[in-house]
Amino acid sequence: MTEVHDLFKEIGFSINEAKVYTALIAKSPINGYEVAKRANVTRTMVYDILNRMVAKGVVEVIMQSGATLYEPVPYKELFKRLKQEYNGRLEAMEEALDSMESEQRGDNYIRNIADHEAMVAEMRALIRSAKQEIYLSIWEEEAELFRDDIRAMHERGVRIITFSFCSIPFDFGVNYSYDIPTRELHKIWSRRRIIVVVDRERILIGEGNDEIEEISIITRNTMLVEMSIDQILLDIIHLHEMKQSGFLPGKITSIGQYNGAVARFHKLLGIDIERMPKRADQD
Repeated sequence: MTEVHDLFKEIGFSINEAKVYTALIAKSPINGYEVAKRANVTRTMVYDILNRMVAKGVVEVIMQSGATLYEPVPYKELFKRLKQEYNGRLEAMEEALDSMESEQRGDNYIRNIADHEAMVAEMRALIRSAKQEIYLSIWEEEAELFRDDIRAMHERGVRIITFSFCSIPFDFGVNYSYDIPTRELHKIWSRRRIIVVVDRERILIGEGNDEIEEISIITRNTMLVEMSIDQILLDIIHLHEMKQSGFLPGKITSIGQYNGAVARFHKLLGIDIERMPKRADQD
């Protein structure tokens, strides 16, 4: 019984309150004298304890033939109420901490993520934290890896917009894709850049290829958030204009088709590719 009393102490009962409650569970309704006897507390203390427990809503008073008797609130009902109160306090704490966190949104701190496993965990947590919108620039591998998390947020009403050069292995949300076979893209790009924008407030930029040692970042920095959104927007606009202008075939099956289509499109726009900035991994 001592072990049970210790457990009651963990949820806010005093040791004497635990003794009284378990005594009443064993037999009730009973009077104060019998409570004291069964709970092994003094008669001078038992009524203060009982009155305190009545005030807490843990014990109820019954008047029977002029006598005052006591019985416990059923423990299942009590525990249900305690769970609701505990969850309510947690929700209040969460709201308070969210409010404190929102006060930090103007900061410019950038947090580095050192390894691929940590990046995956951070990306999953970021996706799951979304309240309104998620913008993604990802590869097929990452789209598949986070498919269930993204679907869960979509089902909660979060707006999902995804851009990819590869096929996107889901059809919920708004998807923009060149639909190029992944094996073909790997011929020219060994890196798999990932961008995740949540609620237009936080971003994660990372490397999907776990064979490349690269530090990923997560931040609320407004400038970097805007730059990331601009990058996704430009990729989508470029894809849309190539399709509208008829430069993309119905299905791209090789990287050669993609490169040729891009070259013809840029020529139409009068872009001299030799005078344009190059990617870090371009020769």
